[in-house]
Amino acid sequence: MKSLLDKIGDARLEEIAGCINIGNVKKFKEIQVQFPEYDPTFLWLLCYTREDIPFQQKYIEENYKIFHQILDSDFPRLLSKKGWFTSRMWEMILCDVLSNSGDLIQKSASGPDFILKVPNGDLIQIEAVAPDEASDKTLRSIRPDYSHNKIFSLTGNIEDLERPILLRVLKGIQDKAKSHSSERPLIIALNSSKTVGLSSRDPYVLGRILFGLGFVTLSMHGEVGFQQNPFLNKPDSPSFPVALFRDPLYKKISGIIYTSQSPLSLIPNGSGWHNYGITYVPNPLASHETEVCFPSLRRIECTDEVYREIDADSPPLSHDQLHVLASV
Repeated sequence: MKSLLDKIGDARLEEIAGCINIGNVKKFKEIQVQFPEYDPTFLWLLCYTREDIPFQQKYIEENYKIFHQILDSDFPRLLSKKGWFTSRMWEMILCDVLSNSGDLIQKSASGPDFILKVPNGDLIQIEAVAPDEASDKTLRSIRPDYSHNKIFSLTGNIEDLERPILLRVLKGIQDKAKSHSSERPLIIALNSSKTVGLSSRDPYVLGRILFGLGFVTLSMHGEVGFQQNPFLNKPDSPSFPVALFRDPLYKKISGIIYTSQSPLSLIPNGSGWHNYGITYVPNPLASHETEVCFPSLRRIECTDEVYREIDADSPPLSHDQLHVLASV
């Protein structure tokens, strides 16, 4: 990542590039202490030697060259800054996803994160968000602790296990919706990976927050449906309504792009695409409908009559980009 390191401007970083063999946790902890201002994931990507890391580094360098006019002007420094890697890497992944569906237009500093011009001429505003964990530690996901045992097990009600993620996703959507006042279509692109402890089910989170759908039900006659559950609550607190895409107050949102996968895992051939990938959900009540097509994204459509999940129909990157990266 030499070109990015040059832009960050800290000569010390070049000295630690590729200095740790996989499994040397002690050395990595020492580097974290030595470089407290840098994000641990950025340091991990820079320092460890693993066969897939050069590919990931090259992906970041090549995509920064392609999309540097779309991304923030200080992107390399922000990518490396402690607490910022996930949100900035998510924006880079979105550049790939969105550019396969239209033309990304250079934005002003005060505008939305992305403006996408789709083939029918619509200009769509996309706001990206990657929520942090809740400040209240009791509202955070349970994370595995392997310090004493390599085996970790977790049981419980899916609602209780997903609640920390549901609450942060809901807040992320609501905060972005409140700040939007334009008459153009709005899509909120949300990555919840920082809030996930062990795993999360993306269709459940989306159905729960956007449509008030609970558990899958099965009738005596074999008919599959959903429990209707349009309310959510914090532990020992009153319930409040969710089902945002059944509420006209949220008709300003044209759709949601969502994933719980870490942005690094969404680099081509990464595990994130083989898990839930990224999902797009259009709002059936949207005041600004758009016919945008995201070929590399899964899609969930839900109305009063039907619910369906549609698989993606193409890889997440163009063949030209894959060829460039594969030839390195």
